[in-house]
Amino acid sequence: MMIRRFTKTPGILFFLLALSFSLQFSAVLFSAAEVGAASRYVKPSAEVVVRTGEGREHKVIGMVKDGDSVELLEEGSDYAMVRLKNGRQGWMLKRFLSVDPPLATVVGTLRSENEKMKQREIEVTQKFEEISATLKQTETDLQSTLLERDQIITDYQDLQRDTADVMLIKDNMQKVTEENELLVEEIETLKAANSGLNKDKSINWFLAGGGVLLAGMFIGRLSSKSRKRKSSLL
Repeated sequence: MMIRRFTKTPGILFFLLALSFSLQFSAVLFSAAEVGAASRYVKPSAEVVVRTGEGREHKVIGMVKDGDSVELLEEGSDYAMVRLKNGRQGWMLKRFLSVDPPLATVVGTLRSENEKMKQREIEVTQKFEEISATLKQTETDLQSTLLERDQIITDYQDLQRDTADVMLIKDNMQKVTEENELLVEEIETLKAANSGLNKDKSINWFLAGGGVLLAGMFIGRLSSKSRKRKSSLL
């Protein structure tokens, strides 16, 4: 979120770039001052002669132009002993020397630094865009991950409920099985009792039939005897 907020405020980016440019410009001037401890730059002028000694009576061994860099070897009252780029040593008027680099050199350095800053700005902008795109993709992936997490939690809760239902069904089935076993035992007991009752009923019917038969025979005998008596009386 900080990257996105930062990219939406270009003023801060320009401020940081300006600050960096100022620091680098100060570093250039500071480094130039340090170099000036051993080097000098020729001040604006047509040409300055370099002689074998201090004074115009000495032989000229070279010429330096505006902006040329020379190495300071020794300083006198009016002259300074310097070493030229070609390695030759001689004396020149000290008033034509300066510790400050020429304006053209400073401008060239600043232009070079400016180009580097522009290139750096482009690279930083591209980097910010890449980071922003990565952050956006990360947020999208995070949102998808959160949705997947919520779905997993929901599925887990459903599984817990289903598991609880399965356990309840299993318990109910166990109870029903036990009740069925008890009913089977009761049915077997009732069957045995019913079988005994059927046997007793058959015996009772047999006895009843036998009793009826005996009673009939007894009644028949009594009837025959009674008829015989009646006939003898006649």
